[in-house]
Amino acid sequence: MLNLLHTRTFLAVVDAGGFRAASRIVDLAPSTILDHVGQLEAELGTSLLVRRRGSVQPTPQGAAFLPLARALVATAEQARAVVSGGPLRLAASSNIGTYMLQSPLADFRRSEGTDVDIWIGSNPAVFDRLNQGAADLAIVECWQPSEDFEAHDWRRERLVVIVAPWHRFAVRESIRAEELLGERLLGGERGTGTGTLLRQRLGSLVSRLTTVDGFGNTEAVKRAVRAGVGISLVMASSVMDEVAAGTLVALPLADAELVKETKILLRRDMPKGSAARRFLDRTRETASISAPC
Repeated sequence: MLNLLHTRTFLAVVDAGGFRAASRIVDLAPSTILDHVGQLEAELGTSLLVRRRGSVQPTPQGAAFLPLARALVATAEQARAVVSGGPLRLAASSNIGTYMLQSPLADFRRSEGTDVDIWIGSNPAVFDRLNQGAADLAIVECWQPSEDFEAHDWRRERLVVIVAPWHRFAVRESIRAEELLGERLLGGERGTGTGTLLRQRLGSLVSRLTTVDGFGNTEAVKRAVRAGVGISLVMASSVMDEVAAGTLVALPLADAELVKETKILLRRDMPKGSAARRFLDRTRETASISAPC
C-alpha cells in the first residue's frame, strides 16, 4: 500500500526541482524529504529520482510513476471532497429537533451551502446514534459523560407550566411549585430532560408529584392538556403558537427557575473544517463543558 504522504513529497520534489526547494513548499525539513522519498522508493523497489546538473530529475522509473502519482493524489483529494462535502448527519432530541433547530438549520444551509440529514428521537437514542457513528453531531437536553466526546453549551430554554384555558390556574400570572401537587402532571418522567431538571430544581417535592407518562412527544402532551387530561411542564418555545392562539395558557413557576441548558455533542477527533465543526462554530453560544444528566 503506497503512502500518500510520501507520494505527495515525491511530487513536490519533482515540481520544485530539488529537495531543499521542496522542503520550503511542503514545510518539511530536507532530511524528512529525503526520508519520504527513500521510503517510497523502498515501497516500489526502484529508484525514482536522480541528481543531475544541480537539480533533481525523475529516473525513467520515476517518470513512469509520475502520472500515476498525480492520479493517486488527485483521487485522494476528490475522495476527501466528496466525503467532507456530504450532508451533515445531525441527531437531535425530540423537542430540540421539533421546536428549536429548524431556524438554525435553515440558516446553516443557506450560509454554508451544506445539506443536513436530521434524525429526531429520545435523548438516549440520540446519544447512541452519535456513539455508533451514525451521526456527526448531536444536540440533546442531557447526556452521559464520555472521554470520546466534547459537550458544548448551545441554548438556554425556559420551562413553563401549560394548562387549558378553563383550568383554575389559567387566570394566574404564575404558580408555586407546591401547587403542582394534586395535579396530574403529564410527562416529566425519569429519563427525560424535563424529569432530570425537576429532580435538580425541586428536590424531594418530585417524589410527591403525580406524573403520567407514555405520551411519546410534546405534541401529544399539548393535545392532552387542551383536552383537560392534566397539566404539563414544557419548553416555552414549544407552545408559542398555542399561547398566541389562546388554546393554551403558559405560566412560570414563581419559586423555582426551570431552564434547560441544551448541549451540542461531537467527537473530540472531529476534524477542523468539517461540517460538524462549522455548525458548532456558527450556532453555539458558549463552549464550556456540560454537567452530566
